[in-house]
Amino acid sequence: MQSHQKTLAVKTLSLVIASLLFGACSFNEVKKPDINYADNYSVIPAQSELENAVVVDSNWWQSFQSPALNELMQAAQQQSPDLLMSAERVRQAELQMRIANATLFPSLSASASTGESRSKADGESSYARGESSRVGVNVSYEVDLWGGVAANRASARAGYDATRFDQDAATLSIKAAIAGGWFDWLALQERIATARKNIAIAERVQNIVDARYRNGAATAAEVAQQKTNLLSQQASLLPLELQARQTQSALAILLGKTPQEFTLASEQLLDINVPEVAAGTPADLVTRRPDLAASEADLRAANANIHAARAALLPGISIGASAGKSASELFSLNPATQSTGWTLSLAQTLFNGGRLVNQKRLSEARRSELVLQYHKAILTALQEVDNALVSADVSQRQEVSQREIVANAERSLQLTEARYRAGTDDLLSLLDSQRSLFQAQDSLVQQRLARLNAAVDLYKSLGGGWTLTTN
Repeated sequence: MQSHQKTLAVKTLSLVIASLLFGACSFNEVKKPDINYADNYSVIPAQSELENAVVVDSNWWQSFQSPALNELMQAAQQQSPDLLMSAERVRQAELQMRIANATLFPSLSASASTGESRSKADGESSYARGESSRVGVNVSYEVDLWGGVAANRASARAGYDATRFDQDAATLSIKAAIAGGWFDWLALQERIATARKNIAIAERVQNIVDARYRNGAATAAEVAQQKTNLLSQQASLLPLELQARQTQSALAILLGKTPQEFTLASEQLLDINVPEVAAGTPADLVTRRPDLAASEADLRAANANIHAARAALLPGISIGASAGKSASELFSLNPATQSTGWTLSLAQTLFNGGRLVNQKRLSEARRSELVLQYHKAILTALQEVDNALVSADVSQRQEVSQREIVANAERSLQLTEARYRAGTDDLLSLLDSQRSLFQAQDSLVQQRLARLNAAVDLYKSLGGGWTLTTN
């Protein structure tokens, strides 16, 4: 009898070892989408630009050389509700992974029971009472013979990784939104100042036209025309002020502050540095973006789920052991009276209406969908980088052209002022030249904003200096 038990124990131990080895198999193999990567992006920078290009790192916003922006980023890291919520989601995924990893260990439970029974034999007038109490310990362990338990653990791990990468992607998006909002607010401040200068010019022109009208040198139509121009200039200021306030409020929410208490320190938009960014090659992009890493982790989870679904179709083996004593035996401290036992059980589902088979097919279909999603995510990422590079190139050339327009407007104003002082030109021409200069400067501010936003988009599309970290 003892020899039979030893043989059975050896076989059981062999099954356990085999299951552990099988469960240690990797579920991380992901079928990569078949993509023909180009050698370069659509916009190839000049050699001089490559020499001055900066490498994307995790503190990419510092390349704009804006002290106020650096302070905003530091505050966001500590107070942003979106960043704090994403951190909590990662914590939840980590706890889910720990729950799944608990299957590595056997289950241990304790039990205690007490009861009373009464019986009455035929012919007897009283009941006979009996009491029974018992305590016991049970140990059970599911043998992962087919790797199903290991697959569930791998799926939970991949889910945790995906959530962690999603947090990195969310952090990048929020910081890009903060940088873009900051630049928008600065541009609006510049445009509001220009609009107020234009209003001041329109008011001066209105005074001149009114004086000429009173002296009979202007018509009522000219007065009405200039009044319309002044009202239009005043009306154009209101939307800019509204946008500035809304932009400031949006930044306050991103930073976890109330709009009423939030203030911004002003800087000159044209003084902010526009970095030249080294984009690398398209093939490098897959390893640089956290959202693509999250998609790959989802694929790993899908692979593990398929393996778990397949293992569910096969027999399950569990080992159990128990030990217990009755109350009288417990107090007698007599080990000879202790009751022990162990079990080895095998379970196989014979019929369940096709639920397990269809679950496997569902897992396979889900993986096929995720492969297509991963493929599309890579294509979208390549498109975003390409668009950002084109936008950065075009906006840079437009700013150069707009600077020439501003220079010519300044030259025109200088000549008009000289003619006005010489008495060969009237004040209206001088004021019109001033207004043209202010409008050109307003367009230059918008072009600089376009360049800054293009740089932010490029940093974001390149992953913001993200690198894969393992926990």
